[in-house]
Amino acid sequence: MIRTVLVDDEKHALNNLERLLKGYDHIQVVGAYTDVTKIFEKIKEEKVHLAFLDIEMPKMKGIEAAEKILEIDSNVQIVFVTAYNDYAVDAFEVNAIDYVMKPILKRRLDKTIERVMERHQDMIELNKKNEENKILCFGNFEITKGEQAIKWRTAKAKELAAYLVQNRGKFVHKSKIIEELWHDKEEEQATKLLHTNIYYVRNALKTINLDQAIIYANEMYKFDIGKIFCDVEEFEKTFDRNKVVNIKNIELMEKGSRLYRGEYLEENDYHWAKNEQERLGKLYINILRKISDFYIVEGKYREAIDYLKGIVEKNPYIEEIHATLMNVYAKIEDYTSLKEHYKKVSNDFKGELGIELSDATKKLYKNFVL
Repeated sequence: MIRTVLVDDEKHALNNLERLLKGYDHIQVVGAYTDVTKIFEKIKEEKVHLAFLDIEMPKMKGIEAAEKILEIDSNVQIVFVTAYNDYAVDAFEVNAIDYVMKPILKRRLDKTIERVMERHQDMIELNKKNEENKILCFGNFEITKGEQAIKWRTAKAKELAAYLVQNRGKFVHKSKIIEELWHDKEEEQATKLLHTNIYYVRNALKTINLDQAIIYANEMYKFDIGKIFCDVEEFEKTFDRNKVVNIKNIELMEKGSRLYRGEYLEENDYHWAKNEQERLGKLYINILRKISDFYIVEGKYREAIDYLKGIVEKNPYIEEIHATLMNVYAKIEDYTSLKEHYKKVSNDFKGELGIELSDATKKLYKNFVL
């Protein structure tokens, strides 16, 4: 059953709509209100799938009510009911499923319910298949279903989607989005470009039943990823939950580290992603250090070497890591690799940074080879 709530400040219109909806087997009206504020309490307390909202109400306009509903539960389907057709653009800006004119006719309501049923079935299937959809941010930004990446109408639509994913779960004001993505355009043109590309993003996401993930409220947008797999989010969650590497979680930590397939949005070169790219890069190095330290303590030196080399590949100028790597080479008596590594690092520091290795590192090396 599709649990449905109705709001209209006109009692007779409310009663008429409720009467019409009782004629549909799969629609269950669980609340009918003349006071719009009561619908928010209802949605917080119980599961609601569908809301019919009158647009012209004295306490709060239907558009604003829809935005508040979607802030509480982004999966609620919205149908606007009105005697005016002036609000159609605003209605579909909040991703309403339909816009029905008063007086409501049965044949017109049939079409609305058909759309509602289709969307409801899509949501059921989506909940079953969410694990097939993936948002990938390490390396190149992609949103995929299975092995197939969705196609973007414009490069800017892809960038907009990536920007909203970076701010996933948070509302971002449209002025901030424009500042980051269209700072070189006049305000009117930039606003049109934002609306156009939001439309393109939703259309692209619609191909994998994710168009409702883009939520609009109070001139702000949010990408609600819900249960969709996102490599960056999984990467961070893995290490937030496991501050210390031990025998119980080492496999999970290694699996999490492999999510880092390249720098964050490395191939896309978005200027607004640089700080996040740097932050995640530092987190990745910290993770590799913890894993390598674990293997050193366990006496598994070859495993430790692999992770230390991973750090060097990411950042070749952390002298402490080079010293640790030389120590591990000495543990397994691989002095050939130790000498080769020291020579390369010494040349790199001189050639790229114009500096010598520290006296402590030089002394460490001499202790090993003399």
